Amino acid sequence: MTVSKSNDARDLLVDAETDEGFTTTSWGETSRTRLSPDHTQGALAIMDYRAPPGFGPPRHFHHKDDEIFLIQSGDIVLWTPTACRTAGPGDVILLPKLMPHTWRAYSDAPVRFQVTVAPGEFETFFGRIVARNLTITDVEALIECANEAGMDIVGPPLTDDEVAAIVRGETV
Repeated sequence: MTVSKSNDARDLLVDAETDEGFTTTSWGETSRTRLSPDHTQGALAIMDYRAPPGFGPPRHFHHKDDEIFLIQSGDIVLWTPTACRTAGPGDVILLPKLMPHTWRAYSDAPVRFQVTVAPGEFETFFGRIVARNLTITDVEALIECANEAGMDIVGPPLTDDEVAAIVRGETV
């Protein structure tokens, strides 16, 4: 029997877990692409992600990507306009495209999670920041990088008071 490979057949890929190959922003976020849209025919991207204690991105939304987190370590609070929650190791979070959202690590430990984005437009974001050597104060350039990666920034990161309220179970 002859087995032929069709044009859309792909080879097996195993990406071993490693602490090498991470892209690191000047403020300590790190990301490493495990599967890129090139590996999945544009269907999704999977990244390892780490952030320092207390870090959280500005409120934003993705135009095309659904974003899924699998929390591996650390604790985060999550904000959307309609719901706020906490999440920790083992929790899975779905943030649908076009839904404004943010999160923040709220314990003294760094946070680590796997991020899956489908179809994967967001995957280029961290590389763009590092390639431009941006700092957290380069707001206009960060907004430009976000736009190039299919995101709009819609507000500031969560404040300490908002984090405390969410931990108490309140919606902010």
